[in-house]
Amino acid sequence: MVKPKAIDCPSICYRPIEPSDLEVLEQIHGNLFPIRYEAEFFQNVVNGRDIVSWAAVDHNRPDGRTDELIGFVTARTVLEKDSEVRISYSLYIYI
Repeated sequence: MVKPKAIDCPSICYRPIEPSDLEVLEQIHGNLFPIRYEAEFFQNVVNGRDIVSWAAVDHNRPDGRTDELIGFVTARTVLEKDSEVRISYSLYIYI
């Protein structure tokens, strides 16, 4: 009889994005989005300059890389006068 393998269930946690996430952030972003962002955007994200960002990490990875970025959310607010979109409130979310 074959013994069933144990299934590793993910344990997703969230934390602020850090400068050490830069390379993986750029890689995931490039794989997900057809639009290429400039290096300055990514530097602003990892250094917390005018962009709110959160990293998703899986603390139960079988490969031991328990703090490596597996997903992210970035957002920033823009005043209407500074926006290309003319509405009362603008929220740009870069996922």
